[in-house]
Amino acid sequence: MNRKPKNRVANRILNQIIIFSLLMLTMVGGSVVVTVWMRHQTSRSANSLQVIEQNIAMERRALAQLDVELTVAMSTDKLIDLNRSLGLGLREPVYTQIVHVTENVETRLYEKSSNSVLTASLSTPN
Repeated sequence: MNRKPKNRVANRILNQIIIFSLLMLTMVGGSVVVTVWMRHQTSRSANSLQVIEQNIAMERRALAQLDVELTVAMSTDKLIDLNRSLGLGLREPVYTQIVHVTENVETRLYEKSSNSVLTASLSTPN
C-alpha cells in the first residue's frame, strides 16, 4: 500500500515537470514567432521607405529639370527672340535696364517687407 502513494507522488511531480516544460516551450516558441514577425515588418517598412526615397529623388530631378527649362525660357535673349518671332511689337529693353538678381529672392523680399514694417511702425505715433 505504501507504493501507490509514492507512485502517485512521482507521477504528479513528473506531470508537473512535463506541463512546466511544455509551458516554457510554448513561451519560447511564441517569443521566437513574435521576433520573426517584427523583423519581417521592419524589413517591409525599410523597403517601403526605400521606394518613397527613390520617388522623392526622381521628383527632385524632374523639378530641377523644370527649373532649368524655366530659367532658359525667362532669359533676356529668349524673351527678345520671342518678341521678334511672335511679332508682339514690344520695345526691346536697353541692356542697362536689365538687372540680374544673384542673391536669394526670398531673403531679399523678406528684408524688404521687414524694413517697410519697421519704417511704418517708427513713423506712426503711439
